[in-house]
Amino acid sequence: MFGYNFTTLIIILVIALLLFGPKRLPELGDSIGKAIRGFKKATEGEPEPLPPSTGTPPPQANNPEASATAKTCSHCQKPLGGDFAFCPHCGQKV
Repeated sequence: MFGYNFTTLIIILVIALLLFGPKRLPELGDSIGKAIRGFKKATEGEPEPLPPSTGTPPPQANNPEASATAKTCSHCQKPLGGDFAFCPHCGQKV
């Protein structure tokens, strides 16, 4: 079960019993179960929609104005998509 043999599971349970005691062990199991159920319930819901972007749209590759203003790396001559201090292709300082 879970990649452990029976002897390993017994040893883990005995150590947990010694650490937490027989009175606190059921409370600990209950709180762990509640946490797992809460996590599953939170992940099953629909994801929140992303907020609309307020910035300008990225330049298109087929737009000649955008390609004229786009920066290129002086070392590898590849276009840079953003404001980089180092080229993401060759690693040279821009």
